[in-house]
Amino acid sequence: MQNQKKYYLQFSIISLGALILSFGLTQTQSPFFATNHYWIPTAFFALTTLGINAVLTSGDKQSKEFVFKTLAMSMARLLACMVFVFIYSLINKPQSLAFACHFMTQYIIFTIFEISSLVKYINQNN
Repeated sequence: MQNQKKYYLQFSIISLGALILSFGLTQTQSPFFATNHYWIPTAFFALTTLGINAVLTSGDKQSKEFVFKTLAMSMARLLACMVFVFIYSLINKPQSLAFACHFMTQYIIFTIFEISSLVKYINQNN
């Protein structure tokens, strides 16, 4: 239970920090980050990270199934990211480059957090 509280605290800090970073990048007036929808990638990755954590931490972490679930979730997330950015670029062409840059920044932040959390989860009993 203590590990879950620690995870959710770290998750909250990472999410808030990522949102503040995106907001700060929009204030630079760079054409690569000038969008009104800087918060959408943060919300997307916060929800997917929580979902992936729930799926991966339910079950045996020593089995081959855990490895396959991890790879499948990573691939599904990447595919969902590509589809999400593609749909946004069709809806809002003028800001699609800035949105994609925010999205990739958030992808890197949340992927690093997710991988480090999974490594801690796996090594917890070893």
